[in-house]
Amino acid sequence: MAPQAAEPASPSRRERRKQEVRERILAAAARLFLRHGFEATTVDQIAEAADVAQKTFFNHFPTKHSVFEAFANGRLALFEDAVRAERRRGSSTRKRLERVFALMADHVSEVNELARDLVLHMMHAPPEDANGNEQFSTLQSAIGPLLRDGQEQGDVRRDHDVAFLTELIVGAFCMIMIQWAKDPSYPIRARLQETARFLGEAVAPPAA
Repeated sequence: MAPQAAEPASPSRRERRKQEVRERILAAAARLFLRHGFEATTVDQIAEAADVAQKTFFNHFPTKHSVFEAFANGRLALFEDAVRAERRRGSSTRKRLERVFALMADHVSEVNELARDLVLHMMHAPPEDANGNEQFSTLQSAIGPLLRDGQEQGDVRRDHDVAFLTELIVGAFCMIMIQWAKDPSYPIRARLQETARFLGEAVAPPAA
């Protein structure tokens, strides 16, 4: 009889405590970023709001920027969750795209100026910035499976591969975000809705 695989060890009390402190710092930073913006928030303010010493802050995050990146990754995780939820729903790919884009419009409205800071950060990240590349990869890895589902159910075209169609959708989404980041008056919600409808038609099988 083959030996049973050992169950993963539970985190130690010290590891749990470390994770709790990290999450408390992130939560405090998120509240301050949303209230005052990234630039106006200081490490001292974050440490005080999280009830930790400044040294403790730096034990978890080397810079204020690294906290912001962790927050940004958390917002992208919401995008992944939204796409996974849509994949579980019985619907057309077009409707799924429209709902995902609408939800992202809601998230942008919720964090507003902080979302703009996030987009500008991704725009100006150098090519070697691993975190910036990871954020774009997150968008692609979320949309790709949704399109593969669509191919299986017959409402996504097969004359182009999923990678190409994914780049098309993520590229359009990112361009809208960039336009909005540069121009606060840009009608982001209306443009996301219009783009989602157009992309739903673009990825559909061509008419006979």
